[in-house]
Amino acid sequence: QVCRNKMEDFAMLVHKLTEPAKQGDSATVREVLRDSKRLHFLWQPTTVQQEAIDKCIDTCLPSGGGEQHLKGWVVTSVNEWGGDQERIFLLTDKRCYRIKFDFDSKQVTASKAIELSEVIRVEYGSFKAAKASLTTWVWKKEIEQQQGFRIFTRELDGNKSINAIAREQLPALLGTEPTPQEEFYREYRAFGAEEEPWREEVFAQELAAAFMAASILSGANFDVRPAEMDKEVPGGVFSMFYNSLSLGKYSKTA
Repeated sequence: QVCRNKMEDFAMLVHKLTEPAKQGDSATVREVLRDSKRLHFLWQPTTVQQEAIDKCIDTCLPSGGGEQHLKGWVVTSVNEWGGDQERIFLLTDKRCYRIKFDFDSKQVTASKAIELSEVIRVEYGSFKAAKASLTTWVWKKEIEQQQGFRIFTRELDGNKSINAIAREQLPALLGTEPTPQEEFYREYRAFGAEEEPWREEVFAQELAAAFMAASILSGANFDVRPAEMDKEVPGGVFSMFYNSLSLGKYSKTA
């Protein structure tokens, strides 16, 4: 019964976001995602987080009103080593932005924008520990309790992981022809989910529904689908300890 109710709630959220998106109505999409009446129990920023999101919108979005923001979130972004990093994530009707924000100085220190037209697909759901890794075998239970989402693009978003470099070099060692990598992904999870794991499924579904609407608004029409995602941790035990100590969280202010 609980599972069915969750599916019905998600279906309703998708409907309420995609129908106005089909009419090009980004304002209604933004209002649904704001969820001020708590109809869908979507992510709500603290006052400090909202101030940071507003600053990111002012700093990163082009002036002139040609791009409409839909919502901003504080997220956990997973880097090329498998390390969790605190970031602000903005979604608009044209792009998504990953932003490093200093909550002490209240300034954007780095940002990366991805055109929605460059997105191949978005996957969301639970993780499955990669079988060929001692690290993921040791932390298998912890990894498979997590949920998140991945944005797939044709261009690398960030730096190559050591695993990707090794896969590139392997054909030369074996004397075989290399197979070019045709897609890359960036992974995100709910911020602060270590203390409240239930947040992850709700967060992943919220982002999935938001991207469905953004896909329509942008005209990119990429696929957004549930998946069981293989999870690697290229940094091994060092990344797991890095994450357990919350070293990627830059300020307790957030």
